[in-house]
Amino acid sequence: MPGDGRSGAAKLPWAAVRLARVLAAIALRRAEQFFHTLERRPADPRRHVEALASAEGAHALYVHMPFCHQPLCRFCCFVRYPLDREMNKRYMKALAAEASWLASTAEAAKVPLVYIGGGTPSIDVYGLAELVDVLRSYFGRGLSVSTEASPLDIDDEAVSVLRSAGVSRLSIGVQALSNERLRRLGRLSNTVEDALRAVEAARGRFETLNIDIVWGIASDTPETVYNEARRALEIGASQVTFYPLMPAPGLRKLLRRRREGPWHPLEPRLYEAVLRAARDTGHRPATPWCMDRGSELIDEYVVDYDRFLAIGLSAIGRTEGYIYVNTFTPERYVKLVAERGHAAALAKSLTVEEDILYYASSMAFGLRWCPGQLAKRYGLWASGLNAVVAAALRALGEKRSNGCYTLEKPGSLYAAHAVQRSIYMAVNGLREWGMKTGA
Repeated sequence: MPGDGRSGAAKLPWAAVRLARVLAAIALRRAEQFFHTLERRPADPRRHVEALASAEGAHALYVHMPFCHQPLCRFCCFVRYPLDREMNKRYMKALAAEASWLASTAEAAKVPLVYIGGGTPSIDVYGLAELVDVLRSYFGRGLSVSTEASPLDIDDEAVSVLRSAGVSRLSIGVQALSNERLRRLGRLSNTVEDALRAVEAARGRFETLNIDIVWGIASDTPETVYNEARRALEIGASQVTFYPLMPAPGLRKLLRRRREGPWHPLEPRLYEAVLRAARDTGHRPATPWCMDRGSELIDEYVVDYDRFLAIGLSAIGRTEGYIYVNTFTPERYVKLVAERGHAAALAKSLTVEEDILYYASSMAFGLRWCPGQLAKRYGLWASGLNAVVAAALRALGEKRSNGCYTLEKPGSLYAAHAVQRSIYMAVNGLREWGMKTGA
C-alpha cells in the first residue's frame, strides 16, 4: 500500500542522529587504521597453521564464491570477477582442497553454520550443491547452510537442487523492485521480473528466504524508500535485509567529485522510512538492517558467531586472538592452495583492545548490549566501554532488563546502523586495496 513514510514508529531524535554520526566517524577511523595495519602484515604460513590448530569451540564458516554475471554491479564492493567457466572449475577444486586442509587443521573447532557468499554462489548451481556436500563431509551432516543467489539463477530446478543438497537459508539479491532503480544502482544483469520469478520459485521451500534491498541512492526520498521497503516486506520472503550503500574509499572520492554524496542528505529519514515500513507490516529488526518475523537464521552470521573460519579468495577469518585474509585473485588462490593447502595472504594477532571493539560491535549489531558478558570476557578492559555505551543507551531511551539492554528505539537502531556501515566500509577499503595490488 503506498504511503509517505510517516506512519508507525516515532521519528529519529536529532540528538540521536548527531550521536550516531560521531560514533560512525570514530568507528570508520579506527577500523580503517586496523585494516591499514593488516595490509602490512603478510601471513606467516607456520603461524597460520598454529593459530587454526588451536581454534576451539563454535565457529561459523564463511565461503567466498567470486564469479558473477556480467555486467558487474557498480554498487558492489565485494571481491568479484566476471564468470570464467574454466577458472571456475579450477577454483571449485581448490576450494574443496582448502576445505579439506581446514577441517584437518582446525580439528577442535566445531562448525554448525556455513555462509556461502560472493560474488554469485548460484552462478553454477550444480557446482554449489557439490560443494555443500563436500563441506558436509568435512564438517558434519548437521551443518546449517546459508547461500546467496542471483535472481537469474533461481527457478524450480535450482531450488530443488539446493534443497536436495541441504541448503536451509537462501538469500536472493533482489536489490530493487523497479527497473529504473536497478539502473540507477548499476545492477544491469537482471530485471525486476527475474527477481519476482525467483522469489516465487523459492517461497515456502526453505526454512528461511531472505531478499536484499539496497537504499540510499541519489534519487531516494522518504516516500520512495517507504514504498519500496513496504513492497519488499510484503513480497512473501521470511525476511528482508535493507543494505545501505557502503562505498569503498575510491568510490567515495568519485562520488564527492561528482557531488553525489557519498551520503544521501536525507539519510536519517530514509532509514526511518525503512523502520516504519517494517513495523507497519509486522516485522521487527533482527539487526539494524534485517527486518524479520522470527526466522531461525538471520542475514548476518557475525551476530551469532564472533569467531569464524573462512575459505576462498578474499575470505576473512577470525578466531581467538587472530585474524587472517585470503589472497584476492583467482589465479593466486589456486596456486597457493596447491602449494600449501591454504591461501592466507594477510594475518595479524589481535590486541585486547582490537578484540574487544570487534566483539562489542558484533554484539550491538545483534541489537543487544550485555555489560556482564563483556566484563566476564575482558575484565577491566570492558569497564570504560561499558560505562560509555550504557550511558548512551539510557540517553536514547533504552532500559536494562535481565542484565542486558535490547536496542529497540529508533535512535539506538540508527546508531547501530551507522557504526556497522562504517566497519563494513573499512572492510570494503581492504577489498579495494587487495584487488588493486593483487595481494
